[in-house]
Amino acid sequence: MRRIILGKLYELMQEDYSIAVPRDTFLEGEFTHHELDAMLAFKSDAQVMELRIALDRLEEGTLDVCIGCKGRIAQEVLDADPTSRICERCEQELNRVVAHSVEIPLHA
Repeated sequence: MRRIILGKLYELMQEDYSIAVPRDTFLEGEFTHHELDAMLAFKSDAQVMELRIALDRLEEGTLDVCIGCKGRIAQEVLDADPTSRICERCEQELNRVVAHSVEIPLHA
């Protein structure tokens, strides 16, 4: 899973910041946590931040824990998007709530 996250992070960093680090070096995790933090410093890209958080969650052992129900996020979901924070069931419920939400007009 770490290679998947680092791969997505590398592609983003290469595309947006043209980092001068060989792909294999980056993917093999040859950087310490602090070296990676230094490399990502001052990169205010939301995608970079989400991938960095995914790495933290992976190290904490909470990458596959849904923030909604505390259940497990399917491996297929994480393989497709390692920044996912909710399981399929909670995502469906969230989409249902959003689709059925009613905008309440504010009166001045």
